[in-house]
Amino acid sequence: MRRDVPVISAITICRNSAATIERALQSVTSSSYRKLQYVIVDGGSTDGTLDVIERYRAHIAKLVSEPDGGISDALNKAISLSDGEYHIIVHADDELLPGALERLVDAARTRDAQVVCGTALVVTHDGRLVRTFRAEPGKLLRKMSIPHMGSLISRAAWEAVDGYDIRRRIAMDHHFMLKVLRKYGPEAFTSIDHPVARYSLGGVSDRQVMRGFRELRQNLIEAGVGRLHAYGAFAVLVCKARVARLIRET
Repeated sequence: MRRDVPVISAITICRNSAATIERALQSVTSSSYRKLQYVIVDGGSTDGTLDVIERYRAHIAKLVSEPDGGISDALNKAISLSDGEYHIIVHADDELLPGALERLVDAARTRDAQVVCGTALVVTHDGRLVRTFRAEPGKLLRKMSIPHMGSLISRAAWEAVDGYDIRRRIAMDHHFMLKVLRKYGPEAFTSIDHPVARYSLGGVSDRQVMRGFRELRQNLIEAGVGRLHAYGAFAVLVCKARVARLIRET
């Protein structure tokens, strides 16, 4: 059992997120975890995002604002700037829940895992709970089954798998987790059944669902599961998405 308390880097990437980023900033800067570093990479916002960030500047260890090559590029840039033994992604429309880091670190200190997954509460922009996203690492070969925004990820794992693939514009989180799975095996993941983050619908992955599914299909093919398996998983995801849309519309 580890007895030291590791440094955690909270990572926020953003671009023109003035309407939502304050709740992310508040959730991170109000955390009671005592070895927390906050790193923000902004993609060159023009809508006042930086003005909002400036109000929290005293709590931010590193801030960069410049054009980037997309989400994967921004994530890699932010993590490369960080100093934490672990990092957690808090996107500009997400929130870290109180006590989340302490619970995740407790699990990381007692279990030999590269990724410690918590539960994410999926909500609408007005705060209505839609569902609870619990980690199911065993289903990664079918879908994105780990809440990226609720996972504590070791820097060692990020380095070992060469970070996020800049070819991926939507499903880079699934691709990353698959690489960790292939590198370390199922024992790389452990889960705690406790809410650690609040994830708001309406982000890039929600707006470009089909592109995300196609990228996930390619992720599976590259992982070596076979084209038939990959296309079958893709078909299931598309069907479920269409059924869910029909239910919402009725």
